[in-house]
Amino acid sequence: MIIENEKLTYNHVSFENPKKTTDFKNHSHNLCEILYFIKGDADYVIENRRYHLKKNDLVFIRPKLYHYIEILSNAEYERINASFDSSIISDDLVRRIPSDVEVINCPTDGIIKELFGRLDYYSKNLTKTDFQDVLPSILKELFYVLSINSDKSLNIPLEISPLLTKILEYVNDNLFTLKSIKDISNNFYITEQYLHKIFKTQLKTTPKKYVNSKRLIHAQKLIQRGKKPVDVFSSCGFDTYVGFYKQYINTFGYCPSKEKLTNDKNLSK
Repeated sequence: MIIENEKLTYNHVSFENPKKTTDFKNHSHNLCEILYFIKGDADYVIENRRYHLKKNDLVFIRPKLYHYIEILSNAEYERINASFDSSIISDDLVRRIPSDVEVINCPTDGIIKELFGRLDYYSKNLTKTDFQDVLPSILKELFYVLSINSDKSLNIPLEISPLLTKILEYVNDNLFTLKSIKDISNNFYITEQYLHKIFKTQLKTTPKKYVNSKRLIHAQKLIQRGKKPVDVFSSCGFDTYVGFYKQYINTFGYCPSKEKLTNDKNLSK
C-alpha cells in the first residue's frame, strides 16, 4: 500500500534488479524520514556521512538534510519507507532523539522489527483509510522506542571527505548570503571546477543544485507558515522572483501560491 499526502507518505518496495531502476533520488525536504532496510547491498549518504547498510538497519533522516541511497550491486533490494511532518507524532518526541543518531541496527527479535512487521501486516489487511489512521500511532511508538534505545547498536558513519565536511558547514552557515558558487571555491582556495568535481563525486549533485535545494525547502516552510512568496525569495538568497518562481515549480511541481498553510510557528534555520 502506498500513502502520499503533504504530511505523510509510506511505501514498502522491493526491486529484483535495483541497478536498473530510476526510483532512487538524491534530495532534501522539510519532512522527517525513516527507512527500514530489509535486504540489499547499499550505502546511505546523509550530508557528509556515509553508512554501509546492514539487514534490519533503521535510517532516520532529519528535515532539510541532503540524502540519498547508493545501490552497490544488483542484489535484490527491499525496504520500508515513511516520510512525515514531525507534528504528526510530536515535535518534542522527535527532538528527544540525539543528533548523532542516524542509523541503528535493530535486533532480529527486537521491538523495532516487530513494529515494522505490524506496519506491513496492517498495510496488507486494512483499508487505505484505516491504515492511514493507524500509521501515525505506530510511528509515534517507534520514536518512543528510539528515545529509550537510541544509544544501542549505532551504525558508525564514514566521513566522506574532510574538505567536503568543511565546505558543507560553510555553505549551510552562509546559505542565504552566498552570491555565487565562486564564493565557496574562493573561501577554500580551490577552483570552481574542482568544487564541482567534489560535489558530483561525493554527493551525486552540483554545488548550485545543493544550495538551491536547501534554499527552496526553507522558502517552502516559510510560505507554509503564512509568508508571502514575494516577501520570501530574497531573504532565502534568490536574486529575482522570476528565477525563484521557476525553480520552485521545477522542484515541487506547483507554484508558490499553491502551497498549503500549516499552523507550525516554530521556524528554525
